[in-house]
Amino acid sequence: MRAQSAERLDGGTQFPECRLDSEWEPDSADPTQLRKFLDFGQAHFPAPRTALLIYSHASGVTLCPDEEAQRDMGIPEMAQVIGAEHAVDWVALELCNMGGIEIAYEWSAFAGGFSTEVLTAIPNAGPPLDWKRIFARVHSPGHPAAAGRSDLLDPAAMTAHDFGRLAIEEGWKGRQAAAARGGDLAARVAHEAAASYDLTQVGAVKAAVDAFARAVAAGGATARTARTALEQLRDGDRERGVAPVMNYCNDRFAGERAFVDLAALLARAADCAELGTAAQTAARTALAATDDCVIASFGMPGYAGFVPGRDGAFLHFPAGDRRAQEGRLGQRAWAASAWYSPLPHGETHRPAIGEWAWCRDGARRDDGVIDNWFELLDAWYDEGDGGGVNGWRH
Repeated sequence: MRAQSAERLDGGTQFPECRLDSEWEPDSADPTQLRKFLDFGQAHFPAPRTALLIYSHASGVTLCPDEEAQRDMGIPEMAQVIGAEHAVDWVALELCNMGGIEIAYEWSAFAGGFSTEVLTAIPNAGPPLDWKRIFARVHSPGHPAAAGRSDLLDPAAMTAHDFGRLAIEEGWKGRQAAAARGGDLAARVAHEAAASYDLTQVGAVKAAVDAFARAVAAGGATARTARTALEQLRDGDRERGVAPVMNYCNDRFAGERAFVDLAALLARAADCAELGTAAQTAARTALAATDDCVIASFGMPGYAGFVPGRDGAFLHFPAGDRRAQEGRLGQRAWAASAWYSPLPHGETHRPAIGEWAWCRDGARRDDGVIDNWFELLDAWYDEGDGGGVNGWRH
């Protein structure tokens, strides 16, 4: 690929199906194709640092659907099939709803599969980032395009963190320019956000969020009060004029996906006396860890109160169905969230859903103790026989 042209390549031993004299359509939902692509790139274009950009569709549950195969690629599946040996320095996802802390953890070295040091992603459903603007600022000293500019990054010295920060900075400028043009485009960009995450720090976020979940669960006689308080922090209070926590799905009560901003939720929890002192302290620790993990981020005006550089990573926290009876609040949403589990979900769907490292790590099945964030939700919302006491029948 050059500025004004592209050269067709033979797939070599990695992609024998990809020939110069014939057409071939790979299965975009098959992670082995992505593994072969990484094999090809690393074999033919070795470099001190490597980056991967994936452009397709996604939901935060699965990614890269293939129309002919009629399936999607699983997010944990991708990490497991590609493997740790194909780690890269930086990954960008031009995919909707992929700015999740669970996704970041899945593609970190902590989960044991494919990993990256820095992840750049869009938490909401939005158009691509501004790559023309981004790459316009990456030039070697002495390049004609560098003349008279002091804002360029030298690719020989640029780190993954530098590039992640640059992508967000120019992405924000591009969205501002789009908003200034007005019309339908301005309305569309009003509910957009993006962030870059340091995945060397996401293990600390996982540990801190799980500690927060345990503190909420350990409320003893006040545990029910703590649950109600946390749900109210998520949902807001219309009578008091308190808006819900930012939700990047824009379909807050759809059940299957409820992607609330992690830092914004933790900030509210840190100030909520109803949760108890231990949970408030744990929330502050988790908020600090999240802040360290988010390298850079932006949120447009549709996300009121967005804090750049802190917000922009979501956490699955199903909101329930407000039409359900009070005693069953959240159960329908949890049933619809069967993808969010440490377990596979049968041969029909496997491996596209389930088997999340975020839900698995730190949890002990059938010990009767809430160990992590997943088990806290399961204890609250699983209406099966014993499932919510970490039988994991979710």
